[in-house]
Order: sequence, then structure tokens, then C-alpha cells
Amino acid sequence: MRNLTLSLVAVVLIATIGLGWMFDGIYNQFLNQKSEQSSQETNGQQSVVDTLEQVGAHLSIALSGIENRQEFIEKWPNEGLLSLRLKPITNFPLPQALLTDLIAGQPLLLETDNSIAMHFYLARTDEVLVLTTLPVAVNQRNSFLPILLTSLFYLAVLLLMLLWLYPLMRRLMTLRQTAKSFGEGNLSQRINVGSISYIRDLELEFNRMAQRIDDLVTDIKLLSSAVSHDLRTPLARIRFGIDTIQEEDDPVLRKRFEQRISDNVDEMVDLVESLLSYARLDQTLITLNKAPVDFLALTTTCINNKSQDTVQVTLDSPKQSVFVDGDLSYLMILMSNLLQNAHQYCRGNIHVKIAEKRNDIIVTVSDDGLGIPTEQREKIIKPFIRGEGADNKVKGYGMGLAIVKRIVEWHHGELIIENSSELGGAQFSVTLPKARLSL
Repeated sequence: MRNLTLSLVAVVLIATIGLGWMFDGIYNQFLNQKSEQSSQETNGQQSVVDTLEQVGAHLSIALSGIENRQEFIEKWPNEGLLSLRLKPITNFPLPQALLTDLIAGQPLLLETDNSIAMHFYLARTDEVLVLTTLPVAVNQRNSFLPILLTSLFYLAVLLLMLLWLYPLMRRLMTLRQTAKSFGEGNLSQRINVGSISYIRDLELEFNRMAQRIDDLVTDIKLLSSAVSHDLRTPLARIRFGIDTIQEEDDPVLRKRFEQRISDNVDEMVDLVESLLSYARLDQTLITLNKAPVDFLALTTTCINNKSQDTVQVTLDSPKQSVFVDGDLSYLMILMSNLLQNAHQYCRGNIHVKIAEKRNDIIVTVSDDGLGIPTEQREKIIKPFIRGEGADNKVKGYGMGLAIVKRIVEWHHGELIIENSSELGGAQFSVTLPKARLSL
């Protein structure tokens, strides 16, 4: 789930910081343009006020010396941009402070949304001259821009989240369909894990779980097949032996049949013990007591324990000790089973080689038997499966290589089955992690 977390953090950072920075830049540029425009509008308005003040001052001086002032005002074209009015100061309500300034000769500017009015006091006639003009137009074209930028920001965040969620939802739907098909009994269903999938870890775990279940079901099928076959044969012989003993009076023949029954019972005991051993190896909660294991000494011990006069075993290994990080008891079982398998199928020669490769060691066991065909190499490591070269002289139930495969998996190693180029028979190569020894 690490990819999911990292991608989510990346999307959040891009959405909050990246998009926010971009839209802030656009909005700041808009504010700068608006500030310049506002400054220009203020300067224009101030220019209008200055002009209006100069015209009003001259008109107030001129009207003060004219007797027919009202006739002049009436003849003034008020339909234009500048209109004139005369009002008695007594009909002009103002706060006392403003009225005092006006009487003192200060022009009074009053501005509304529809007009700009400049007032001048005519001391000789005790009247107020009012010059009115239209205000400077304010540009409102970009007043909706902040709302537009905010809407675009949320839209961009939404699109970014949808782009992030789409592959996640698609992978989750694929996982759901695969799990549903797997639950319906199609145990071959697996997920094609993508390299950039957000839930890559979850998909890998599902594939491992599915493979594990598939292996268990296969093992159960093989187990039932092996039990039904291998147990029926000795049981039938035991039944036949008991019936024969009941009808036989000769003590020598009775003794012989009793011995055969005993051998058949031993065979059944061996089979049951093999089944129990494999069942114990199949436990997922098994605990490995890992420690540095001298694999060269372990291999030498196993070779000596399996030595036969009719089989020649050669060991090719480094001069110094080679240590593996693993469980001594299970590594002993692994090596013993590989050697036992080689002894059963060889014609007289077995070659064991131990080599170091970076952080691993590779142990190879090869023989001069018939070898294993390519199409049988996947089946041969399953329980209760024996090679085609097996005959009545080869004892066992096909459990050895299945146990080897299980132990190799526990140690995070690798098992490769080939045919030996030197001896011509089967060759089993096991890769195990090298132990790190503290100096």
C-alpha cells in the first residue's frame, strides 16, 4: 500500500500547493492590473474635480458682478455634461462645520453614484452656485474574476482527484472480479500486477494467497488419490493374509503369512508417517530457528550417512566453510532428501557441488540416471508424484522433493530442476541465503 499512500500525498500536495500557487499568481496579476486601473480612474476623477473647481471659481466671480444672475443660469444649456444652479444658502441644509468652510470661501464637493457637484458661496448675494457633472465611469468588467478563479480552482482539484481515483477504482474492480471468480471455483484466476499500480502490494498478496490455496487444493487431491491407492493395496494384502491364516494349519506357512501381514502393516505405518510429516511441514505457523549453519559440514555429514558401496559420491566445494542463514534441522532434511532421491535414481555416480555467488550459496546435486523430462519438472515437486523411472525397487511415496520445495520456500531460496550436462541424469540446484557472520 506504499504506492497508494505516496500517490495520495502527491495528489494532495499538487492540488493544494501547485494549483493554489498557480491561481494565486493569476489573481495577483489581476489585482495589479486592477490597482493600475483604479489609479488611472482616480487620477481621471481628480482631473475632473480640478477642472470643475477652476470653472466654478471663475463663474462664481463672474456671477457676483451680474445683476440678472438667474437669467444667466436659465440660459445655461443644462442638457450638457455641466449644469448650473443657484440656491439661497438658507435653503441649503449643511452641517455647521461644512457650512462654515463654504462661507469662508472653500469649495464644497459632494459626490453621489450619479453625479459630482461642486458648491461655491456667493457672499454678495448670499447664494450657493452648484456645478454638477457626471462621474467618471468605473470599469466593472473584471468584477467576476475572483469568483471565476475560485470555481476553476475547485474544478481543477476535482479533475485531479478523478484522474487519481480512476486507475485506483479500475484496479479495485479488477481485484473484485478476480476474487469473485476465484471464490466461484476458478482457482487459476490471478491478477496481472502493473508496475505503477496503487495497490500493487495488495495484488501481490492476493496472488500469493490464491497460489497458496491452489497448492493446498492440489495437495488434497493428490493426498486423497495417494491414500486411496497406497492404502488399499496393503489393506487388501492384509485382508487376504488374514483369510489365508484362518484356513492354514501349517505352522511354517502361517509364520510366513504373519510376516507378510507385519510387512504390510509397516508399509501402512510408513505411509501414515509420511502423510503426517508433510502435514506438519504444511503448517503456516511453523517457527524456524535460524542461525548461521556450516553447510559444508552439514553436506559432508549427510553424504556419509547416505553412503553406499555401489554408489560413488563426489563433493566439489570451497576450501573454507560456507555458512547459510537457516534452520539446521530442516536444512539437514533438505540435503538428506536430495541425496536420497539421487541414490534412488542414479546408476552409480552422484556429484554434489557447493558454490558461492554474491550473497547466496548454490548447492547442486546431480546423478547419472535417466533424468527428468522438461514437462515433468513442475509435477515432480508435488507430493505423491514419482518420476517415470520409478519402479518397484524404488521405495517411497513421492514426498521427498515436495518437502525439499517447502523447506526452500521457508528459507526464501530457489529450486531449479535440470538435466546434468556432465552425468546426463537429473540435476537439482538449490539457492540459499548466505549468513552474515559478525566479526
